[in-house]
Amino acid sequence: MMLIDTSKCIGCKACQVACKQWHSKTDEDTQFTGSYTNPPDKSGANLNVVKFFEHGNNGDLRFLFFPDRCRHCENPMCVSACPLNAIVKLPMGMVVVNEAKCNPSACSGSAIKPCQLHCPFKSGFPALGVPRYQYVKNAAVVETKSQKCDFCYDRIHNPDLKGNNDPPSAQAGGRFGGAFMNSRRPACELVCPTRAIGVSSAGPVINYAENRRDYLKTHGYPNANIYPGGDEYYVSHMIWILLEDPTVYGL
Repeated sequence: MMLIDTSKCIGCKACQVACKQWHSKTDEDTQFTGSYTNPPDKSGANLNVVKFFEHGNNGDLRFLFFPDRCRHCENPMCVSACPLNAIVKLPMGMVVVNEAKCNPSACSGSAIKPCQLHCPFKSGFPALGVPRYQYVKNAAVVETKSQKCDFCYDRIHNPDLKGNNDPPSAQAGGRFGGAFMNSRRPACELVCPTRAIGVSSAGPVINYAENRRDYLKTHGYPNANIYPGGDEYYVSHMIWILLEDPTVYGL
């Protein structure tokens, strides 16, 4: 399970850039739209986008950050919806796209594909599920195979990556000792300068998240919560610590 503690996130977008680098994604056309969220949402060229939200109470205006990506659902709707069986859930819980099987132009006559339609975590305008297969470059729409965060499963299972300096748990330090091209840990976790991202087995991650939430509630952030929350902890293999109600983040 991956934990993203947004109370530690500084909006630097290092995770966004590292994800693009590891997955060899190209640039896409962007423009300033009044928000520092850029590009405005996930796309075929961006699997992880750090979203910025201005939030204020009683004259106190501050930024909230939300690194938006696939939730890696325990029961992924995109898997059952894909007519080409191109999306699979791996034994450790990662949900990945088999690009050899994926063919967006063949799976639906609509611009919105079944994996996007059935994914419950929609965003953007029009609202689309997590998998994306288009981006804009040089003013032209480019179509790809469906793209989404894959939990860097190819790092975790890569025997050529040593991982000798990996931190042993989500709470431990030492993110920079195991170099980017050496560690088996997800690229986003390795480059996060504030250690806001951590991966470990589900039990320790949830325990740490609950303790961190409780600490924040008594230290200036009474609305701190875990998303998804309550009995939904095990609905996905991704959880976030938020400083405000999920609706503030458009969730």
